Amino acid sequence: MKNIKITQLLALLVILILSSCGKDNDTKPRKDTDYSNFYRLQAFEVETRPAHREVRILFQVKDNEYNGIAGLTVDDMNVFENSGSIDTEGELTLAPNEIPSSLKTVLLLDLTRSVEGLVPQIKAACNTLIDNKLPEQAIAIYTFNSDTYLLQNFTTDANLLKAAINSMPETDLVNSTNLYGAVMDVADTWTDVFTLQTIEDGSLIVFTDGRHNATPNITLSDAIGAIGMKKRYVAALNSADLDESSLKELAGGSERYFKADDVSSLEAKFIEIQNEIQRLSKSIYYLYYQSPITDPTPHLNELLIEINGNTNMGVDNHILESFNSEGFGN
Repeated sequence: MKNIKITQLLALLVILILSSCGKDNDTKPRKDTDYSNFYRLQAFEVETRPAHREVRILFQVKDNEYNGIAGLTVDDMNVFENSGSIDTEGELTLAPNEIPSSLKTVLLLDLTRSVEGLVPQIKAACNTLIDNKLPEQAIAIYTFNSDTYLLQNFTTDANLLKAAINSMPETDLVNSTNLYGAVMDVADTWTDVFTLQTIEDGSLIVFTDGRHNATPNITLSDAIGAIGMKKRYVAALNSADLDESSLKELAGGSERYFKADDVSSLEAKFIEIQNEIQRLSKSIYYLYYQSPITDPTPHLNELLIEINGNTNMGVDNHILESFNSEGFGN
């Protein structure tokens, strides 16, 4: 009887091991995946213009690390309506500049006593970021110590932005870092909107060399809850007081955490962040075509978009949406 029970336990253990291995294979990417052709697709909105039998969609394309992918053309995409390919007769078009859009960036700078003596280099790094901004990119500049201060509201004027940066004090700085409170103060300064009528794409860049120490009543969870799903980046200056694990959480992941080993390399980190903001802004695609449907009767149709050679095997390797063709052909 004892031998039977032992045999049953061994069999159960083998089943559990095999099951665990299967789950790992389902969730982990294949080692031979070609990430140079790895695309994640996300749809924002689908609309129709029945009088023109036009189907319109706004979507975004990212790579395996969720960085934006720009520069795709209609030749890179396969578009299907009800399983039928949309060919040249459908006049498939990508029109990135037809939707009114704004790109907003909040620059939130730690200006506490620990950076005293480094402010000139911080100013230079900020000015380099401004020199590399997109013409349509509006930047707002805030500093913080125990409180949060607006130096310049959103503007695309590089001269105004540089004047605000150059006005920052370099001495007699306060020894209190209300990092989480400052993030909460600026969290609602923009609203992300991705529709076929307007696009407002915002992000937050936080610079700090330390940890939140102003008040225990405000926590990391409070700051993350306030910023929600909005994009944010942390440019950290290495110091003995740097709380890296919390800053990575604040950034929303290690891929959006950029650590400069010294103040001279801060400029390069700002440029890396700025380049990523630009790539993400250019990874939003507006596509439209003329549907072959000429029946005005209400009917729900399927729209499928794929990218040629996509090695992504996950659920976000394509877009599958629906639209109603009521009024088409009238």
